[in-house]
Amino acid sequence: MEEQTCHDNKVARLEDIRACCGFHCSQCPAYIGNIRSEEDRNRVSEAWKKIYGLDIPVEAIKCDGCLKPDSENPHRIGGACEMRTCVQSRNIPHCGFCDEFPCDLIECHLTSVETVAPGCRNTLAPDEFKDFIEPYLCREYLERSNQ
Repeated sequence: MEEQTCHDNKVARLEDIRACCGFHCSQCPAYIGNIRSEEDRNRVSEAWKKIYGLDIPVEAIKCDGCLKPDSENPHRIGGACEMRTCVQSRNIPHCGFCDEFPCDLIECHLTSVETVAPGCRNTLAPDEFKDFIEPYLCREYLERSNQ
C-alpha cells in the first residue's frame, strides 16, 4: 500500500487517510471521495447542524483533506486549522509524531468531539452515529464507551 504524501503535490488515496490531527479523512462523510451526490451533501449538512450546531451551506460540503497542499487550492471545511499549521511548522506527518503530544490544542479538539458522542448514541440512528461521530473518535474512546 502507498504512503500518504504531499511532498510532490499529490495525496495518495488510501483505504485509511489520516488528517494532521489523526482524524480519519477517508471515513469523513464530507471527504471529497465520499461525496457522490447533492443528497450526500444535504445529509452531511443536516447532520452536522443537528449534532454540532454547525451551519455549513450544502454547497460547501466537500473537503479535500488537510494533506492536500495549499498550492492546489483545496476545499477545506472550517478554513485554517491550528493543528495543521502546527504539524506543518514542525515538519511531521501528524500530531502523533510530536514530542509534545498530547498538547492543549489536540486535547481541546478531541474533547469537543468526545463531549457530543455520548448523547448522540441515544439521538442518532446507528448508521448516523457510524457516519458522523465514529470517524472523529479514537479507538480508545470507542472501546471505553462500549464497555
